[in-house]
Amino acid sequence: MTKLLHAGFYRLKKNKVLGGCLLAIITYELFVLLSQYHSMIKEGYEYTLDPLYFNFLALIGILSSILVSLFIGTDYHDGTIRNKLICGASRTSVYLSNFIMMASCGIFCVLTGYAVALGLGLPLFGSFEMPVSAVLALSLISILFTLAYVSIFHMVSMTCSSKTTSAVCCILLAFALLFIASMLLSSLAQPEYIEQLSASSMKAGQIVTTEDAVLETVKNPAYLSGVKREIYQNIMDFLPSGQMVQLLNGGDIHIFRAAFYSIFIIVGTNMIGLRIFKKKDIK
Repeated sequence: MTKLLHAGFYRLKKNKVLGGCLLAIITYELFVLLSQYHSMIKEGYEYTLDPLYFNFLALIGILSSILVSLFIGTDYHDGTIRNKLICGASRTSVYLSNFIMMASCGIFCVLTGYAVALGLGLPLFGSFEMPVSAVLALSLISILFTLAYVSIFHMVSMTCSSKTTSAVCCILLAFALLFIASMLLSSLAQPEYIEQLSASSMKAGQIVTTEDAVLETVKNPAYLSGVKREIYQNIMDFLPSGQMVQLLNGGDIHIFRAAFYSIFIIVGTNMIGLRIFKKKDIK
């Protein structure tokens, strides 16, 4: 496996897709930091580094799907995987070495985003409001759900010989995961109580705006409670996109549960993917 990793990392040094992903993360983070700083100076708004530090993570799922699918797809297209097996490498070593390379790329992308956020964010916005321990914990969670993303896309790419098909499937899956997470967040964010005009302020289904109009607090029918809320929250914590969305919306995330779910996905997808890859007919 050492030789496979050495050859793979050598290829990654010149990989244009990885370079493009890094450029996208750096550009996005610079744009967010500078635009928020401009607003703070021009309009007098107060901004802290806390939410801006994690902003680039909004791209990590999409970029991971592109990078992993194209890198592995190129291996299939060029016959690299077939040649590795012909030269005596085991299917396990081929699968795991590719995952290690893709995981390293994912971690490197995340660390690059954080380096930019710290390098420019600290001088512009000052230090974090949250404790350093919380920043480190959330940073670790972001690395874990990035690895979960990578492991999912790696499983899809390694079990599909077509470069185009694997790329399309991975990118669509990334958007689907993001859409599901957004829908779950929308449901979970519903307030328990809402204000509405009282019945006495309504006439024939129309609002009557008079001095006597009264707002009353009522139960929100869209609010999730009980078992249903727990199910939604667990799905949110399970999905890497769900963890990412929660992190971008204030960092209100179950640290240990999220870490466990990410590790579960990483281990589970690698086991399933390796099992399928061992039985795959590689031409």
